[in-house]
Amino acid sequence: MGAMTDNVKPHEIFGDAAVFTKCRGDKKFAYVVALARAVNALNSAHSLMQSATDKNTPAATRDQWNSYFFVSAVLYESLNLIRAMGAVFGKEKIFQDTIQTLLKDKTAQKLEQTHLRATRRDAVFHYLPDRFAEAIAATPLDECLFASFLGEKRSDIRYDFADIIAAEIGVGGRIDNSAVVNEMMEKTLNLAINFITQSENFILDQLNGWGFKGLPGANAAQGSQ
Repeated sequence: MGAMTDNVKPHEIFGDAAVFTKCRGDKKFAYVVALARAVNALNSAHSLMQSATDKNTPAATRDQWNSYFFVSAVLYESLNLIRAMGAVFGKEKIFQDTIQTLLKDKTAQKLEQTHLRATRRDAVFHYLPDRFAEAIAATPLDECLFASFLGEKRSDIRYDFADIIAAEIGVGGRIDNSAVVNEMMEKTLNLAINFITQSENFILDQLNGWGFKGLPGANAAQGSQ
């Protein structure tokens, strides 16, 4: 999967056998690994959105909407992870000053209760016909554009109506007011970026404490000269 370009060595954060042995014996390490997984998931979903930006195709629109849905779902799970981490890291200042601040953010609290939870539960991790039936019955749409596509590749198709219903589930009502939807998406993405930034600061601090070392990357071709 995704072979690294042959002549480029990436920057690395590396722990030798002694460091890894120490980490395996520390219950905190699993929480940091779980947090790193959340950051990976958010970065991947955000990358999908960026790759579709400024492309006016059904597939690009599908990727933008679904990256937002996945960001919302992962954020909801991530906030729950932070709460669980409080039992282990709650007395550490770095935890209090970084990711724990998100739990006190009023915008994050409102998003979690009004948008993130419903998107995660009903439109991303579960596909419950009864919940979709409720949203279909409530939609203001009087016509149904079910799908759109360019070309004949299966990957080109977008099932427009399904995404619209998923968005209405997340909003908690009609999405014909584009200003409301755009504001919700903007706040969600800002929260994701803040989560990633705070998490990376926290993760780096923990890794330094265990003895991980930063190994600079280099261009292998230049290094051989």
